Amino acid sequence: MKKLVKQLLRSLLPESAYGLLRQYYFRLRIWKRRAAARIKVPLGFASKPQHENIALGFHVTEHCNLNCASCDNFSPLADPEFLDVEEFSRDLSRMAELFRHHDCDRISLLGGEPLLHPELISIIKIVRKNFTSGRVRLLTNGILLTQQSPDFWKTCHDNKVTIVVTHYPINIDVRKIRELAGKYDVTLECSDIPIETFLIEPVNLKGNGSYRVNFAACTRGNRCIMLRQGKLYTCTFASNIHHFCKKFGVNIPVTEADYINIYDENITGEEILRRLAEPIPICRFCDMHFKLIKWHRSEQDINEWL
Repeated sequence: MKKLVKQLLRSLLPESAYGLLRQYYFRLRIWKRRAAARIKVPLGFASKPQHENIALGFHVTEHCNLNCASCDNFSPLADPEFLDVEEFSRDLSRMAELFRHHDCDRISLLGGEPLLHPELISIIKIVRKNFTSGRVRLLTNGILLTQQSPDFWKTCHDNKVTIVVTHYPINIDVRKIRELAGKYDVTLECSDIPIETFLIEPVNLKGNGSYRVNFAACTRGNRCIMLRQGKLYTCTFASNIHHFCKKFGVNIPVTEADYINIYDENITGEEILRRLAEPIPICRFCDMHFKLIKWHRSEQDINEWL
């Protein structure tokens, strides 16, 4: 129902008006979350509801071919880097071992831009080999979709991959993409209306926020869980902030308290789900005062993230 209302508003309102309405909605939502967090945290309720099943994402590539300003994965700042397929296979095998008594809720293939990886087909097969149930999503800007081989489309069909196109105001052939998805019977999610404005969660360079309040109010914590080189992070900020630090020479430390080592011999699936729902120290570097920006390509200016 919420999705239908959103689509209706986007089709009826000018993009600027829709962007303002969306901004006020999210500001109200965050204000309510922060207000509730300031009440709950002193009472000892900083955690989020614990998931019954694991849902996670991973970067197929760190870099991107579009480089949106203020990207919350910090992809415009990343050096070209591809997921190591052998390492990923070991990590996902370990995850399947840890969650053998749990269904996987969702696995997201992210970036950067996933379609840049020359071994993407192998990566998709590894995902389904280890998690035979649950939804698998491939998130892309769509630029390279019409250039993909029949093997790619057949692999997506055979492994029940949903392709999610984030439609930015760039020149992509949505009609052709829909034709290819229909031809190979691949589930496709792609709006006809480009996203021209979006909200960002700025970086707090001082790190003087309350990590418990921020986590309790956050929309990403325990929702955007990331797997990277044998470590699980509760959000994209914690897993990707190293790109920002390297580019701009700032120190935002990621400590052992900010991630879960999946190869810890004492770790269990149940313990992972519990810990992912807990606040982490790096949350103090998030600024929960959202900003509405107009989509544009990054100039790698630090102020895009502040």
